Order: sequence, then C-alpha cells, then structure tokens
Amino acid sequence: MRFDDLAQSLRLEIRVPSSKEVTLLEPSERPSLAQGVVLVGSSTRLVPRLRPFLAGCFVRVEEDFAALEQTCLASGYGLALLPPWLSPATALDEARRRLAEARSQEALGMVNTLELLLARLADYRGFLEALGAITGLPLALLAPWGEVLAWVGAVPAHHPKEVGRGPRHLALEAGEWRLVAYGEGERLNRVVGLLELAARLLRLRSRERSLERAQEESLGAAFLDELLLGEAEPERALAFGLQPGLALALALIEAPAPAGRHRLAETRRREVLVRLKQAAGAYLERLGVPYLLSGRGARAVVLWQVHDVAREVQGLLSTAPEGVRLGYSAIHTDPSEVQAAYREALIALKAARAGEALGFGQLDPVAWVLLQQSPEDLKALVERFLPVSPKELRTLERYLEHSGDLTATAEALHVHPNTLRYRLQKIEERLGASLKSPETLARLHLALRARSLAEEGER
Repeated sequence: MRFDDLAQSLRLEIRVPSSKEVTLLEPSERPSLAQGVVLVGSSTRLVPRLRPFLAGCFVRVEEDFAALEQTCLASGYGLALLPPWLSPATALDEARRRLAEARSQEALGMVNTLELLLARLADYRGFLEALGAITGLPLALLAPWGEVLAWVGAVPAHHPKEVGRGPRHLALEAGEWRLVAYGEGERLNRVVGLLELAARLLRLRSRERSLERAQEESLGAAFLDELLLGEAEPERALAFGLQPGLALALALIEAPAPAGRHRLAETRRREVLVRLKQAAGAYLERLGVPYLLSGRGARAVVLWQVHDVAREVQGLLSTAPEGVRLGYSAIHTDPSEVQAAYREALIALKAARAGEALGFGQLDPVAWVLLQQSPEDLKALVERFLPVSPKELRTLERYLEHSGDLTATAEALHVHPNTLRYRLQKIEERLGASLKSPETLARLHLALRARSLAEEGER
C-alpha cells in the first residue's frame, strides 16, 4: 500500500505526497530500521537519522514543523498531519488495520491470479492471453529457434535473442521458451514480480513436459539403437509413426566436449548430451513429426520424418548450445536403411565446423573418400604428396584454383609471370613430376584436400 493511499484512507491532510510503499508502521518514540517504515506520533527528532528507511510520517504540527516539511520535500518521503482529535496511538492502530486489510486484498488477488495462470498452464497460448489480460502489457513467447509461439498485444516484428532488461522490454528465461514483455520502464516495474512468477510457472511446466517426453522417447530410443545395430524388425517403425515410403533423415548432433578425464568431466558430458536430446525433442515435437531420439557417446542421434530437411536441420542446430555441429544423412525411405544413414551422417559430421549443419549430399566425392581415412593416414598423404614449403604451397593452391592459367595465377599472387614460371619449375623439381601431368595434378588436389580436412579435424 502506498503512503498517499494510506493517508487518504485515514482522511489525513497530506502536506508532502509520496508514492513509496509502506511496509511497517511504528511509534515515533520506538522506530524500526526496516525499509518503508511510517513514523506515527508527535516527535520528529529521530527523522534525520532514519531518513534512508522512511516512507513518511504522520505527525502533529510542532515548532520545527517547517524544517520537517522541507526535509520531507528534499528527501522524497511523505508527510501527513494528524488532526487534534485523533491521538497518535489511535491513528497507529487504525493505520495498521488498514495496511493489514490492503495486504489481505493483495494476497487474495495474487491467489486468484495464480489460480488463473495455473488453469491455463497446459496451453501456452491461453496462458499468455491470461497473463496479458492481467498485466495489460504486450507479450511474446519465443522458441529457441526463433519462432514466435504466441503473442498478445502490439508486439514488435523483431524480438530480443537474449534474456535480460532492455529500454522497452524484459526478457525472461522460461524453461524451453523465452517470455518477453514490452512496455515503458515504470509499467514493467509494476508487474515485474508477476512476470517472474509466470516465467517460473512456465519453467516448471517445461520440466514436466520434458520428463513426459523422456518417458515417451525411451521406447523409441531402444528401437533406434536396435536399428543401428541391425537387430530390429523395420516393420516395428509403424508403432512410432514412421511410415514406409516417406522421407526419413538421420542427424548426429555433437557439442564441444568438456575438458578433463575426471568424474566431474564425465558428469558434464552426460549433462551436455541430455540437453542436446531435450532441445531436439522439443523442436521435433513442436513440428509435429514422428521421430526417434537416442544417444551415442557424446552425440545425440535423431531420426525423423522429413518435410523440409534444410529448414529442419537448421532448426535443430539453433536449439542447441553455441559451438555445436551437426551432420545429417541423405534422404532415405525405409527404416531398414538406418545403418547406412548413420554412416552418412557420421561422415558429414566429421566435415562440419562448429556452428554448422552439413549434409552428406553436400560433400564432394573426394571429401567422402578422405573422411573415411584416419587422421594419421591423412597426415601421411599430405607428407607424401606435398613436400613443399609454405610459400610453394600457396603458389600451388593458386595455380590449381586458376586451372593452370599462368596469367590469372600471377595476378592472384601479385607476381610477374616469369617469377611464377620460376617458382613452378622449382616445385616440379621438388616433386619430381611435371605439373602438366593429370596424375600429378590429381595427387596434388587430393593432398591439398586431405591437408584441409586434417586441419579442420584438429580445430
């Protein structure tokens, strides 16, 4: 209850208005140091010492009243006059009763609000509509992949990507989602507690749904593991909604592994995998497509019925933590092809960079062959067919990029064509082969690609 409202309810003359919240009423002779205290009585001697804690004073006119009034104006706390017929003790008792009644009404209102929000919690659209009606603010509920799941009021076209306070918005983490409220600072401040309560309720619902989804996915995970081992009957996929003849894709999602080999690092690896699976499950559930979800090592394995593979793999990637990479298979139409799809996704994953989703169909044949080799074999290939200095290596790269065109290569290297001819002659002597030979060019191209893939693997 605000100071002004309390003073008006007691029909006191307000000399210095204040909108500060009142938390406690005390006699001026025995003041408390609690925040938001209102002193009631005839003595004002303690006011200067209590100034940081005060919401205001209810006092009679004294000799130093003018000085007290100036102090209240300067300090921003309220001042109201007790009439001669109202004793300080009576005023104190009545004010405490009014404050208690106001708190009871606020508590009752909060209970009703909580009941309403809980009743709508199963449907986040209905939940947001109820919250918008209570707060009077434009609201948006956002998915990690950027989709606006629901909104109320005139929300902007673009929404904050991180939680926190902005000039005209407040974004709160709400489990799998993000709750954003829009408005001026004062309007947001009035309902910030209610918004935080709503975000907590959404987090609890998110955890409940995550547990429900984990229970639903456990049978599917066992079936997917059997498919990967070649021990399952593909016809059983019908039980999980996967229809034969429809497009399927398999993706492997891998997050940077926590450093260390101790028990804590293993626990963190497990937590990372759980988060990857939860994020993927939430996204695919939102799409409404049949899927199977499991884990192998530190990688989440996802098999789903595809509609738009390019958009869907980007959605899966956007739900995951920063630094995650994703490799996915070519399109298949039969669950019996899951083992082949897994091999394809693994090859694509090895070639993917952090923050990238790469498909098996996007790999060229050379990369496909090289990625099936061990890192040691790639290194040996580079050492065997690229025994050149860094300067010569750069010359070779430009020479192959320009298909052996001396003029274009010289321009790219910013050297004279004669200088380029001299360099190429030295490279031929080092290689012991002519750069005009197709076999030599093929070996060099293979070695350069192997070098590039080996460096990506080290990163």
